[in-house]
Amino acid sequence: MTSSVDLRDGARAEIDQLRTSARGWHGVQLAVLGFIGLCGALHDAADAPGPMWVQQVAAALVLLALAVACVATVLVATEAWPLRGSSDAPEGQARHTVGHLRLGIGLTFLAVGMAALATSSSWWPADTASDRLVTVSTAQGTLCGRLLDAPAGTVVLELAGRRVALSIDQVGAIEPVDRCST
Repeated sequence: MTSSVDLRDGARAEIDQLRTSARGWHGVQLAVLGFIGLCGALHDAADAPGPMWVQQVAAALVLLALAVACVATVLVATEAWPLRGSSDAPEGQARHTVGHLRLGIGLTFLAVGMAALATSSSWWPADTASDRLVTVSTAQGTLCGRLLDAPAGTVVLELAGRRVALSIDQVGAIEPVDRCST
């Protein structure tokens, strides 16, 4: 027959194993926090492709991932290095520790997923050449507008809602611009 002392010793050994596991996971979580921080630091919204709402969602996801990763790290760290002894019996303490570890590890994976989703915004397709604004220099002056598809030998611009076609012989230079000055 097994004594209650043997059960408590087994439960304490299990808690020690759980704490060792928690310390290992804590190192992984710190790496995740570093990854999320690096993603946030390297993100340059000014040069990022895609519409502004995509960039705003990506920024919110990175911040949310950071918050989730912090909560997960605290959950695991409090089990890896408890501040005070639990008043629970060793069996109850083991269940409590397992619950916190599962939740902390699950939140860590969630944080990594959110950070990955946020960084996927950098894969948004860049503007095509026909969506970019250009200035076209001619002998008569400079025009600025959206470059449109055109038949061979011509350049077609959209200027204030109207199309202007120029013979390629009239064009001195074409340069991309961020915006047209008035």
